[in-house]
Amino acid sequence: MKKIIVSLSVIAAVAAVAIGASTAFFNDTETSAGNTFTAGAIDLKVDSTQHYNGMVCTRTGSTGDGPIYTWQPENGTPQPYYPAQDSPCDGTWTLTDLQNGVQKFFNFTDIKPGDNGENTISLHIDSNPAWACVDVNITQNDDVSSTEPELATGDPQNTDSIFDGELAQNIKFAAWLDQGTNPGFQGQGQDSAEGDNIWQGNTSEPLLFSNQSGPASDVLGGRTYTLADSVTGNPIPAGETRYIGLAWCAGTQSTVGGVITCDGAGMGNDTQTDMMVADIAFRVEQSRNNPNFLCSTATQTTSNFLRLENEREVQGGPWTIIDDNRFGILTWGGNGPTFDYTFSAQGLNQNTDYDLIYYADGWPGNNPGAFIGTFNSDVSGNIASTTVNGTNLGINLPMPADGNFAIGAKIWLVLSSDYDRTTKSMIDWTPSEYLFEGNVYIHYNDTDN
Repeated sequence: MKKIIVSLSVIAAVAAVAIGASTAFFNDTETSAGNTFTAGAIDLKVDSTQHYNGMVCTRTGSTGDGPIYTWQPENGTPQPYYPAQDSPCDGTWTLTDLQNGVQKFFNFTDIKPGDNGENTISLHIDSNPAWACVDVNITQNDDVSSTEPELATGDPQNTDSIFDGELAQNIKFAAWLDQGTNPGFQGQGQDSAEGDNIWQGNTSEPLLFSNQSGPASDVLGGRTYTLADSVTGNPIPAGETRYIGLAWCAGTQSTVGGVITCDGAGMGNDTQTDMMVADIAFRVEQSRNNPNFLCSTATQTTSNFLRLENEREVQGGPWTIIDDNRFGILTWGGNGPTFDYTFSAQGLNQNTDYDLIYYADGWPGNNPGAFIGTFNSDVSGNIASTTVNGTNLGINLPMPADGNFAIGAKIWLVLSSDYDRTTKSMIDWTPSEYLFEGNVYIHYNDTDN
């Protein structure tokens, strides 16, 4: 018996070895280490060269605080010079990221009829091809004060409005793609250099404004201009530079015969001491995987478009838009005997009555102001898209008594309980509950009045 037990022990040991051998497979390992996704970048840099009355803002030195720029005469500029030679200027700089309030394309404090100038602006995009747009908006057109010659023209006494001036209507602008012989543009000229600050005519260098030359109150009044989007068809390639020429004239500007000229006779005493301030913003957006990008969907579909915004009050200046999902969309059919429009809104108080109004500065907005329509928000705080035809306002937007007449009409959506439709007046003030014009002012001509 003892021998049999020993034999069984041996068999058990062999079995254990056999089981161990059955778990050893052929194998191989291939490793790809450090797999990485890194987000690309689009970096827009802008530079500027400024010209004014035959002078050019030129870098002439430097200090510990940075470069020094002064006015220098261009070839053929006759004396006396204005601005004075060697006087400081700030409208020229090399490629940089624009800093709010630091780089200014225009910073002039003593404009006279007949003054004129031009900025050649270049946009440089690094790393990736991109669509490009420019947004412009007048933030101030102020009468500032009323001189005796100004009042003699019939200009009203200065008010506390920052939009009661006439300068924006009398400074004319023309802008063009200063493309020269750059093959990246269609219809390129054969006799000019890219970015040479000279307009070569609309065929070679297309003007950006539909009316070719226009007053700042129009062409800079809450506009978006396309430099490259899906309609133009070609994004700006990475590493390339695009040039824009922007010419201005204090008076009457002409683009006849492929030459831009300026005549100061079109600017009168009503502009004395007035001040105009404008923002110019360049923006780019990736083109890859973004084939349908438009600089402004609104301007591609209709020019009569206004987005009403929830805004934060700023004393003494334009209010700031609150970037949230609370806004309204107004489109209208253009000039005509009636104001025909479509309106929608979202993010409002639920089940609340609102009035859409023309608010004519100053307070209470009845100078003369107008009631446009009334709406009720639903349980979600939305106003469904509603088309209203046949609204007879009986007035143009804006009207001369409006403190904003120089730039356009404000359209607001206010609580019905805060507005008197009979007197066209605000009777209470709850701005956190309103939607405002978004610092864009509209124009409408009532053709039967």
